[in-house]
Amino acid sequence: MSKQSIDNMLFLPAGVFEMTPARAAFVRKVEEVVLGVFQLWGYQEVRTPSLEYVDTMSRGLASDELDMAFKLVDRGTGKMMLLRSDVTPQVARMASLALSRTPLPLRLSYLADVYRNPDDPSHPRREMIQAGIELMGIDDPQADAEVLAVGVEALRKMGTSGVRMSVGQVQYARGLFEEAGLGKSVEDLIVEAACRKDHSEMERILEQTDTSAGIREGILVLTELTGTVDVLDRAGAVAPNDTCRSAIENLREIFALAGSYGVRADHLSVDLGELAAFRYHTGVVFTGFVSGAGRAVLRGGRYDNLVGKYGRQAPATGFAIDLLEVVEILSGHGTVAIAVDYLLVNRTTDREKGLKLSVELRSRNRKTLYLIRDIPDEELGAYIEAHRIGQVLLLDKDGLSILDTAKNVKRPCKIKDL
Repeated sequence: MSKQSIDNMLFLPAGVFEMTPARAAFVRKVEEVVLGVFQLWGYQEVRTPSLEYVDTMSRGLASDELDMAFKLVDRGTGKMMLLRSDVTPQVARMASLALSRTPLPLRLSYLADVYRNPDDPSHPRREMIQAGIELMGIDDPQADAEVLAVGVEALRKMGTSGVRMSVGQVQYARGLFEEAGLGKSVEDLIVEAACRKDHSEMERILEQTDTSAGIREGILVLTELTGTVDVLDRAGAVAPNDTCRSAIENLREIFALAGSYGVRADHLSVDLGELAAFRYHTGVVFTGFVSGAGRAVLRGGRYDNLVGKYGRQAPATGFAIDLLEVVEILSGHGTVAIAVDYLLVNRTTDREKGLKLSVELRSRNRKTLYLIRDIPDEELGAYIEAHRIGQVLLLDKDGLSILDTAKNVKRPCKIKDL
């Protein structure tokens, strides 16, 4: 068999990942930072299954989201299953069933791999790592402000720069659509165009309706209502009904509360044309961006109708971070962490002494690799670099010492001093 044939057999499926030790350690460090932020804010971690029945998840996933899920057949029951494609419906089910007797509100967090057939050719990833939080049981702007603040803090603590949350409110667009009296299919077309900021396409769609000129102009302005918090003044001035006005006041309150949580004004911007998942969200929506990323790394917002689909009525708000997207940015300027504190090289004939020494080091919480097969001094430098080892401990006829492989010198030491 040719080398090319062997290489072809060893290809990974497109859009999945594997991680070398250094990469895995870097990702784990980022994960620990994120989970640490969630814990500081009182969010308790949950774990959800990788496999779910399609019938169960169809309650919480839209039809297009179900289409993106990887499906397989349960041999035991013949029922269709899917690989976890979104964690939020699973947490909603948990809040309704496993945690049904736990008083609201619930603050839950998660870290999980999710799997999807990509719908964006520019982002063909099938396997992702998501970290997120869900705050369930509170219908209050302070809950949304808290979730927004946690998102900003998580992105900052991971080491990203240029953190910005683009914040919208789907009820503003719904108020405009109420005035226009548009059908659902037309609304969906306008929403798609608004998300692309395609003013001309929105204009073309509206020209085919009998919408009044004033309301038509209000809908078209959705693509322009972006920028600083001052945009809310402009939106409020042309708001045609109470639904729109309430949406604007809701955002004003969330921005003020987020400031009280320590979120700086330069971390926030307004985008009333942000209508992704328009049918899913019920209030505030936000999208997180950081320097170096060509796409959003965080998506979240209020979704008051999901938990009730699994049996327990509870308003909710939350977000999910695409950790791999963040890692791609951070790994470009991050440092490689030490994986092992000490490499213990035993060059005495007393194997038992070396083994006991390695056990004692580990009992002192020192990550220790015991070298079972000896390596020549001239090869030790490459070995410790490849395996991300901090220092070499040498046990020989002179006792225990720290070996400087670059200078090939050793310095006596005692285990109590390590």
